[in-house]
Amino acid sequence: MRRIMMKKGRLWMGLGLLVLGAILIAVPLSYDWYTSKQNAELVQAMDLLKTDGLNNETAPDINFSKEELKSIYELEIPSIHLKEFVLPSTTEENLAISLTQIVEDQDPNTDNISIAGHRGYRGDRHFRNLPDVKKGAEIILTTDNDRYSYKVTEIKTVEEDAVEVLENNGAEITLLTCTLSGDKRVVVKGKLS
Repeated sequence: MRRIMMKKGRLWMGLGLLVLGAILIAVPLSYDWYTSKQNAELVQAMDLLKTDGLNNETAPDINFSKEELKSIYELEIPSIHLKEFVLPSTTEENLAISLTQIVEDQDPNTDNISIAGHRGYRGDRHFRNLPDVKKGAEIILTTDNDRYSYKVTEIKTVEEDAVEVLENNGAEITLLTCTLSGDKRVVVKGKLS
């Protein structure tokens, strides 16, 4: 009798571990699905805005207004095949969807445009390949009205609390992401050409 109880106990423990494992796998996968869906919605909205086709009839499921979409930039780094949208404010939700402006309402003609993005082991994270950028590479920032070209002048790794890289030193761009270990930050700086 005791032996049967021990076998049942092991069986229940095994089943419990299987369920726990399934949950641990399902939660990140469902979160990735959700953020991918949000990103696809953003891309669709921006495409419709470019063709001036964004309205409630053509895109009833899009949660962005025309005004919100006009404050979204587009960042392109041809040398690493990166082309991503930059949302106007940094929140955890926004960082999960796209790149974000660290400081809002900056003028590319006069300010240090600072942009943050996630990086991870998966190849599809926004700034996954940022450390591969070389000095002299081109960074293109497109706003609602203009297109700005920057030349990379500096690439470095700094401590996570090194806020001096965000200081406003005139018309430049600062791209910021984590190292793969997450304990430091990769910084790419460029000057407006």
